[in-house]
Amino acid sequence: MNLPQALRPPHDCPPGAEPRAVQGSREGVLVLHGFTGSPWEVAPVTDALQRRGYTVAMPVLAGHAATVHALNETTWHDWLKSAEDALAWLDARCDRVHHVGLSMGCLLTLLIVRQRPPERLGRVALLAPAFLLPRWQRAPLAFFARLGWPEVIGKADPKLANGQKPPGYQAVPLRAVLSFLALQKLVVGDRRPVAALVLHGAADRTIPCAPACAIARRILGPEARIDVVPGAGHLLPRTDAGLDVVAQVVAWLAGETP
Repeated sequence: MNLPQALRPPHDCPPGAEPRAVQGSREGVLVLHGFTGSPWEVAPVTDALQRRGYTVAMPVLAGHAATVHALNETTWHDWLKSAEDALAWLDARCDRVHHVGLSMGCLLTLLIVRQRPPERLGRVALLAPAFLLPRWQRAPLAFFARLGWPEVIGKADPKLANGQKPPGYQAVPLRAVLSFLALQKLVVGDRRPVAALVLHGAADRTIPCAPACAIARRILGPEARIDVVPGAGHLLPRTDAGLDVVAQVVAWLAGETP
C-alpha cells in the first residue's frame, strides 16, 4: 500500500507506538490519539474495529512517537495535517468514514467532522475530550511556555490497568503546549451540533470530568450522548474499564445503540 507519512512509523518509533493502516470493508474509521501520546493509547479500539472488518487508519500525529524535541517543533496545524492525510487514505477506499478521538484527538476530530460532507460522514465517538485543562495545570504551563524556559518538563506515568506504561517519552514540550491551548480555544469556541458519543472517566485527573462534560453539552448540543465512566482515568481504552469502553464505541459506530 502507498501510505502517507502519518501512517508510517517515524524514525526510532518505540515498540507499540506504531501507526496502523488496515484494509477491510468499504466502511472506514479514523482513530486519533492524544497530545504527547501515540497510537498505543487507542490501539484497543482499533483492534476491535479490525475484528469487525472495518478499514482502519490510526496515524501518528506529527512530532509524536519520536522525541519530545520533535514534538516541540510542531503545531496543531501539523497534527491536523497528519489526521487529514490519514483520512484521505480512508476516503480513497471507503464510502463513508467514522471518527474516534482520544483527548486532543477529539479536538482534531471535531475540526474534521464539521467540514465533512454528510454523505461521507459516519458516526463520531469522543473519549475524554481535552476541552479544558485544570487551571492549576494550565496557568503554569502557559507561563513557562511563553517564558521559553524550560523547554521541556517531565510528567508522571498514568496509573493504568495491569501496570501498563505508555511507550515513548514521558515529558511535555512547552512550545507545543501553546499550540495545544490555541487548538482548545478554537474548538471550544465553535458551537455546532454533533451527534457524538462522549465518554469521560469520573476519575480523570488530566481533563476533569465535570467541566469537560459541561463544555461538551454546550458546544455539541442536544444530539450528543454524554456518559461518565465510573472510576476511570484519562486513557480510557487502557483503564480497568477499557473493555467496556471499547465495546461501547464499537456498538455506537455500528449503530447498535441509539
